[in-house]
Amino acid sequence: MIGVLGNNDAEKIALRDRFARAGHEIRGRFADVKVDNLRIALIHGDEDEMLKSLTSSGGYDVVVSGHTHQAKVTKEGHTLVINPGEICGYLTGRSTFAILETTERNARLISI
Repeated sequence: MIGVLGNNDAEKIALRDRFARAGHEIRGRFADVKVDNLRIALIHGDEDEMLKSLTSSGGYDVVVSGHTHQAKVTKEGHTLVINPGEICGYLTGRSTFAILETTERNARLISI
């Protein structure tokens, strides 16, 4: 699992350490990931201009962000844009996550 930090993550060193101990990785505020020939951008999304640039540039097949906590899957040009929502559900009242199907190049939102 690869994650990125959000705007309210204060204990960055501790978070990275715990992820690493579990065999996972936090890359910082941004990650450029390649999976099954897809170029994927992971970004928290609190910087509107940067998020818009990533989704509209055509440089990424998939852009995943989550700052608004609003679960949705859209397309901008050929770029699939995913906000998985929030697993805890404390801001929106909905506990959601997203599954990216890399071979079909689509995503679905799951409510729990």
